[in-house]
Amino acid sequence: MPGDSFAGWQSNIEYMGPACAGFTETQAGNMTEYACGAMGIDCFTAMKSDAYAGFTKECVGNWRDNELGGSVTAKDLAKMSPSAVAGLNDHDVSSWGVECAGFRKSQLQGMSDEACVALTPDCLGSISNKTCSGFLESKSVTCQGIYSMCGPNAAPTGVLSSMTFPIIMLVGLGFVPKIGYKHARKIFLKTKYDTLP
Repeated sequence: MPGDSFAGWQSNIEYMGPACAGFTETQAGNMTEYACGAMGIDCFTAMKSDAYAGFTKECVGNWRDNELGGSVTAKDLAKMSPSAVAGLNDHDVSSWGVECAGFRKSQLQGMSDEACVALTPDCLGSISNKTCSGFLESKSVTCQGIYSMCGPNAAPTGVLSSMTFPIIMLVGLGFVPKIGYKHARKIFLKTKYDTLP
């Protein structure tokens, strides 16, 4: 089917399942927000990595919550545009682990605050050093704060303090404007190591 024929789709895609293996980048790029919201795990699992390159921020923003867990691979993620990654929310990424090895630096630079704070220690530990620096180049103070937990700097699973994300969120949202990023990072490091077994 020509890619522009997908522009009229609504929820038609919901029951396609394995047929989604035939999707192309152009078809994915022409899907309506409604069609994107109707995609189920069977469709994501069947879809080839190249199709992920076509997704838009608006489409990704309408993906069903938690439908991506276990269905998106590192290769799929690597194909997504930075703009599409900016559409991810906390529900999309909260169950990801090794899949995060597919992130590119440019994708992390534009990630939403909501998605940044939902990245798991397993996910952050799977991201390469070079890619982690994308957090530092983010316009979001919240996402910049994630850098200290990324790649080889990441704490092992279960070690992160329960204070870590609240501190980053408070600073990022401007509730603690006088603390600043450097001080918040020091607080994080202290609470992280104070909670080690």
